[in-house]
Amino acid sequence: MRRVFVKNRDLVVPGTLLAQGPFKNGRGTFKEGNRVYSTVVGLVEVRNDFIRVIPLEGPYIPEVGDNVIGKIIDVRFSNWTVDIGAPYQAGLRVQDAVEEKIDLVKTDLRKIFDIGDIIYARVKAFNEVNQIDLTTKGMPFNGGPLRGGQIVEITPSKVPRLIGKGGSMINMIKKLTNTRIIVGQNGWVWVNGKQEELEKLAIEAILKVNRESHTQGLTDRVKAFLLERLRELKEQGIVEEIPKPEEGGEK
Repeated sequence: MRRVFVKNRDLVVPGTLLAQGPFKNGRGTFKEGNRVYSTVVGLVEVRNDFIRVIPLEGPYIPEVGDNVIGKIIDVRFSNWTVDIGAPYQAGLRVQDAVEEKIDLVKTDLRKIFDIGDIIYARVKAFNEVNQIDLTTKGMPFNGGPLRGGQIVEITPSKVPRLIGKGGSMINMIKKLTNTRIIVGQNGWVWVNGKQEELEKLAIEAILKVNRESHTQGLTDRVKAFLLERLRELKEQGIVEEIPKPEEGGEK
């Protein structure tokens, strides 16, 4: 017998009974017999026979297929160690970073990725012993390091709000600030602008979304905030013209 004791988007705490029956449980939950409980403070998501809880706070917990931004923190003989903001360090093997075969004896891996480099990667595997494997193959920038810009960290569970419906929020921020932005599902956001003031403005907007993600009318408020700041920058002679935002979109 299937029974769900909560509704989608309900806020739950650790130990809350979520469902009973033949459910598949995802992150933020544990199963005891045929009952599924929450392990975190977060929002419930129920899809058919699958149930999980999206944490409101806490570190990023990887899922296979996630696109993440990471920082190289160690270079070894045949792989790199990467910080992705998870409780455990991730690994990137040579064969998951380059197409051609590499002679490890003759090749200095630091010429591919060096300590401090920022990369955009996909979670290839995450197993029961907390080993996280990444791949950069097929990723933007030809899998190379992200040059310039800054990294902003937001709460991982707020990434969907930053992206917005159909990319509405993030595309608006990109257009109005004339910046390149890549959002990792681990809550790390890379921002790169041609002008320092516009890069800073994009970061302010991203942090505003992070702070106010639970509120209504956020897209309109972020748009108004950006346009007001852009008018100030135009008066100061920092920007020449203000891009016209697209109408509509997510509220």
